[in-house]
This record gives sequence, C-alpha cells and structure tokens, in this order.
Amino acid sequence: MVCYALRCLLLLFAGVPAVVALETARMQLPTEFEQRATRVSAEGFGGRNKGSYTIGDYHGKFTRSESRLGIRDPLYVSSKGKSSFTFQQQAHAEPLESECRMTKGAVTVGIVTFDPKKMSYRCEFRRGGTLQPASFVMGQPKRDGVKQRFLATDLRSGESVIGSEQLMFESVHSYKGSPLSSQVPVGYLIRSGETVVGAVELTDWNPTLYLADDLADASREALLVTALAISVLRDPADSALED
Repeated sequence: MVCYALRCLLLLFAGVPAVVALETARMQLPTEFEQRATRVSAEGFGGRNKGSYTIGDYHGKFTRSESRLGIRDPLYVSSKGKSSFTFQQQAHAEPLESECRMTKGAVTVGIVTFDPKKMSYRCEFRRGGTLQPASFVMGQPKRDGVKQRFLATDLRSGESVIGSEQLMFESVHSYKGSPLSSQVPVGYLIRSGETVVGAVELTDWNPTLYLADDLADASREALLVTALAISVLRDPADSALED
C-alpha cells in the first residue's frame, strides 16, 4: 500500500500501529459545530485510485489519478490530476456525474520554491450526459501575514454551487488537542454564508464527514457532493509521487 506523505508523518511521530495512529489523529473543528454535528465515514476509498464508496444511504463510484513532469527537476515541476465520481441523489433516477481536473506549477531555486502557476482544481457536473448548472472551484489563496508565509502552509479555499445551494470551504491545518499544525490540509471546513455546516477530515484512508444535524435534504446533498469533490482530489502538496 502506498504511504502518502501526511499519513506517513502521522505514523512516524506516533510510533504505534497504523490503526491506532490514524484513529487518534483528528482535525481541529469549531467546538459549537462539533457538538451538534453528525460524524460519518466515506467507506470504500481506502487510499485507492478507483472503486465504489458509501456514505450512509448514499453511494457511487470514483476514480482519481495524478502525474508530475519535471524540467531540470526540481527547477520546474508541473503537476496535473484528474478525478471523477458519481452521486445518486434521492430526487433523480440518474446519478450526478462529476469530472474534475487539477493543475499546478512550481519553480525551485536553491531552497526557495515559487508557485507561478498556483494550484487550481475544478469540477463540472452532468446527468445523463447533459451539463448541469453546478460548479466546484478550489484554489491556492495568497498567504496573508508573516506567520502564514513563515509556515509555508499549502492553503486551499473555494466554493461550490450545487442546484440552489452555494457553499464556501477552506483548508484546516491544525490537529485536535495538539499545538502542532500540518503544512498540507488535514481537512476542510464547509460554510453556508457565515455558518459552518460541514467538514471533511482527511487524516485516515477513508475521509470522514461531519454534517450539521439541521440540514434540509437539498442542502445535505449539496454538502455531500462538495465533500466528495474534495475527497477525490490527489493534492500535489500530499503527493504519492517522488519529489
């Protein structure tokens, strides 16, 4: 089994069997949201690049891949990725189908790395071959302040529009109960307006979802689609490919 960077780091520091380490590593969540959220695992991912998943009563299939091209490596490195998933909504006979693409370019001079082509990840959606009025966009925002620039954290943020539901999301780099933080995202918070309605935790082989307990069906499904788009991304910051 391939050991991805974030998961290998957790095992290295824990010095205990993989199952124990991965069960105890959790992302930091807002206290008020965590107290009222329902926690559910997206079963079936298991670190795989292709397969079927289940999230409660929902199910579908997914694929994901990544590639890396170096020119005078590590002077310039271009990373690309593709992913897809299906999601069977309750109000439709045919599943929602998503196709996603990621691109990123980085230049390294000595010990300093620049990102002239920042990470961009976009998904489009179809049902029965027909393009749907839905979108998902993730980007790499500019680091604000001395602390963010010093930590060199791989920040991510974006938005999705699924039907009439618009959601915003941002990466989380802090662990629950620990002063340590991760350069790569350990999860994402998802908001509707100013309210946190969901989260995706990426510290285990299967993503873990946190859902607010007062969501309408359409809002819950939009949240699940957004969480799936995040989950199938092979983020170049946590790449399985050699540096």
